[in-house]
Amino acid sequence: MFEKKEQFPWKIPVLILTGIVVLSGGIYIGVKTRNIEQNHVNTTQKIQEPEKTKDAFGISKDCEIWLHKKNEDGSDSGKSPVMLGTVDKTLLDKSEEEIVAYFKNKYPDRKVENLSKFEIILSETMTVNDASKSNKFSLEIDDGFIGLYKYDKDGARSLVEKTDIAIDSLPKTVQDEIKKGVTVNTEDEAYARLENFGS
Repeated sequence: MFEKKEQFPWKIPVLILTGIVVLSGGIYIGVKTRNIEQNHVNTTQKIQEPEKTKDAFGISKDCEIWLHKKNEDGSDSGKSPVMLGTVDKTLLDKSEEEIVAYFKNKYPDRKVENLSKFEIILSETMTVNDASKSNKFSLEIDDGFIGLYKYDKDGARSLVEKTDIAIDSLPKTVQDEIKKGVTVNTEDEAYARLENFGS
């Protein structure tokens, strides 16, 4: 009369449900752990690598600094360039303008002639000593204009005045004469010659 009902097999659904819960919990923990590790890696990289300026020149840490000597007229001195060393590590993340400003401040009597990622060439102007012009004055070319120079007793040259007379505005014969250098004994003679060139 009374039939015995079979009991529902709860074991299998409970095991499946437990497996799903464990699996989803493992996935959740794995994702969270991965995010934490990724944040840790990003934080570590930010600490280890200094932040680079947007417009950083990208100079190499092995960049060499060379000194090239030139004559006052801009011509090559004939001396071999001298290596001053490698670049300061503080310049690695600087812009081109900041690098030039650094060298201008560090070496006020030198200028950056060439700047690349692997080599910086500084130029330095050598003063001309001409004993044959000792205690005399000379009219010479100075950046496209006539310059009045004085030579001291040792023949060292110094600029007295840079005139506003452009060398290109003069006749060809006068240009050739000034390119060779017009040497006179007194300052008055030099100004007299300048008046002749200017008129």
